[in-house]
Amino acid sequence: MHNHATQLAELTKNREDWIATTRKNKFEGGITNLLTELYPDNAHFIYELLQNAEDTQANTVRFTLSTNSIRFEHDGKRLFNFKDVDSITSIGVSTKRNDPTTIGKFGVGFKAVFAYTNTPEIHSGDFHFKIRDLVVPELLPNTENDYATVFLFPFDKPTKNSALAVDEIEKGLRSLADNTLLFLNHIQEIEYQLPNGDSGKLRRVDADGDNIGQHIAIHSIQPGMAETISNWLRYRKTLSIKDEGGNTKTCQVAIAYRLEAQAGDTATPQDVNKRG
Repeated sequence: MHNHATQLAELTKNREDWIATTRKNKFEGGITNLLTELYPDNAHFIYELLQNAEDTQANTVRFTLSTNSIRFEHDGKRLFNFKDVDSITSIGVSTKRNDPTTIGKFGVGFKAVFAYTNTPEIHSGDFHFKIRDLVVPELLPNTENDYATVFLFPFDKPTKNSALAVDEIEKGLRSLADNTLLFLNHIQEIEYQLPNGDSGKLRRVDADGDNIGQHIAIHSIQPGMAETISNWLRYRKTLSIKDEGGNTKTCQVAIAYRLEAQAGDTATPQDVNKRG
């Protein structure tokens, strides 16, 4: 951990030097506005967090929205390392940015959270820190489970009051559709809780085996509503591609069709999967 502290201290110093330069040249406001307004939908960061959890092979993720913050946690197999801290506090730098077979890690997308917070917190493994001034990591005490990854975003943005932040993010969580889980390989369950105590859940159930055509059932519970189940037939194929450097990589492509029951149809999900 001592080495981590030394690395973080050096990173913090480098970031503070950069901030001082941008402020001297009056670039800070323009850079912040550019990075936080790249996406038209207000709560885009929800999907950025889901993508990050997917990359760490998380099975279950949970959003907890309160009147003054939102908390996101997942059970990913891989916890933060120093490269992740460097990446998430950089601008346009991702540890997977040159890999066409991955969703990508942090890049620029994570900066969308700064539309709601000035000081996002990350707790993962040995690393517990907040980010200030967009790119500067600052160590925090360990207040979380070392075997989970937790993001905490306080609504401390002067330009967006907490009531508006809650309203926009609640709409984003409620709009998570069945197909949010459809093309993910690892995340099988998304849970969320709203400030009034209501909760929602999406859960994917994959049929046994991995046939060319695989039956997928998505169980959805919206706040105050009964559970619904949508059924899909998903086709996946792994291809070999070459990147710009001539390196061969594997890439998975997929397509899915929603299944609708017909009058008199008695086929079971297992029957559908066998037909694939």
